[in-house]
Amino acid sequence: MPSGSFSFNGIRKDYIFILMGFNRPAWSPIERDILKLPSKPGGYLLQTNTNVRTIEVPVIIKAGSQGEMQQKKEDLADWLVTDQPCELIFDDEPNRTYMAVIDGGADIDELIFRGKGKITFVCPMPYKLGAVQTKVMSVQNQELKATFENKGTVETKPVIDIKVANPSPFLDVWNDDEYFRLGYPTGVKTRVVKQNDRLIWDEMTNLAIWESITGQIGSYKSSGTMKVWQGYAFTPESYGTGTDVEWHGPFMKRTIPNTGGVIQDFKLDVQMTFQSEHWNRMGKTVVMLLDANDNVIVELAMADEYMSHEMTTAQAIIDPRSSRKWIADEMGMYSDTFNDFRGHVSVARRGKEWSFYFAKYRKNTEIDDASFVREWRDESDSNPMTARPVAKIAVGCIAYGKNPPADIAFIEDVKFWKINTLTIDETPYIFDIGDKIQIDTERSLVTINGTNAIGLKDIFSRFPIVKRGDNNIIVRPYNIGTATLTYRERYK
Repeated sequence: MPSGSFSFNGIRKDYIFILMGFNRPAWSPIERDILKLPSKPGGYLLQTNTNVRTIEVPVIIKAGSQGEMQQKKEDLADWLVTDQPCELIFDDEPNRTYMAVIDGGADIDELIFRGKGKITFVCPMPYKLGAVQTKVMSVQNQELKATFENKGTVETKPVIDIKVANPSPFLDVWNDDEYFRLGYPTGVKTRVVKQNDRLIWDEMTNLAIWESITGQIGSYKSSGTMKVWQGYAFTPESYGTGTDVEWHGPFMKRTIPNTGGVIQDFKLDVQMTFQSEHWNRMGKTVVMLLDANDNVIVELAMADEYMSHEMTTAQAIIDPRSSRKWIADEMGMYSDTFNDFRGHVSVARRGKEWSFYFAKYRKNTEIDDASFVREWRDESDSNPMTARPVAKIAVGCIAYGKNPPADIAFIEDVKFWKINTLTIDETPYIFDIGDKIQIDTERSLVTINGTNAIGLKDIFSRFPIVKRGDNNIIVRPYNIGTATLTYRERYK
């Protein structure tokens, strides 16, 4: 007889039920490594290994006919066969979650309009999970901390999110005597300075501080108008008109505020969304750096230049009108890597060194996933834009000829820094106001504004762990900003 069912990957099916007599192991399988010696009774316990958990589920499938039974089996395969572990929750254990994948086949014995069989799940991460726990840290006695009890039966791996309110040259996370560190603490005699001096942080909520461009800019015709989409992004209200072989659309520019002379060394980072989902759509989201006379120094874009396919490329060009030095025009590892792009593009210049970075966010996050870096050193000063001071930023969204534009073209966030040269006795801040730091122990990943920052980690420190029982997790410096710790209790 049926005894309930289960959900997998957040989905339930009304045609599958679990048969009576379904048993799960009480704990994850363990294996002891024992060193045996001659003449010694027994042996020495060297270590304990926790193996993969296997769950065999006897099921019955109900259908209205033999033909419908075959359709149910196809639907079952589409539902249960996944590339990565997904959440598995049984009706009789609703407060526990298994991270599982299907293993082996599913031999279903069909009898009239019923199918009986066994489905095998394996859990590479063998522990059961409880509900998501969130702890907001607070300042107590000049310590930013969270004190709590982990009621799980084993330690677990948290995610710590920090929004920076004050610049700092370091970050520590402590739990008793164990620590995680970015950067390094400084003494009172150390001079701490901003190596990267942020001159612009525009969240693209106000058109008034930008100036519309008319006529030609670089290789494109500026036409049409821009608008603010739902209070957080620039997007075209109209693309204007152009010839059959002309890229055209609205461009906006703004002057970079600067009181410290010309801007020679710099860094630019722009968050954008670009989706061109139909085969005949073409378009680009573009960001440029200009000199004082509106000449284009460097251009970055996410682009679909294909009339018959959806293929998004990441483009970077130095001096696109004259010497035209192409740095990148790439699709990524696969032809669809950058399709449905939401991420950020960056360029930096330090002396004769140019560096470019393109990154697509992991789905439903602002953490970099598919990405690449390109660098070029203008050793012989072959490109006049290597020495050209930067004065303005321009952003635009364009279409090609009479082809319909991209489905979505958003410019969401623009940051620009002037890079200062440090003296030998100066230490730079590694975080600035508004930066978002995430420490993800499960992935052994630390990011700043979505970009991997593992290079800042103290080599002797370890990613933080939430221990079984009492925890007292402290973030330093205490005035770094706001901090939130998220974890799920684990059970053997």
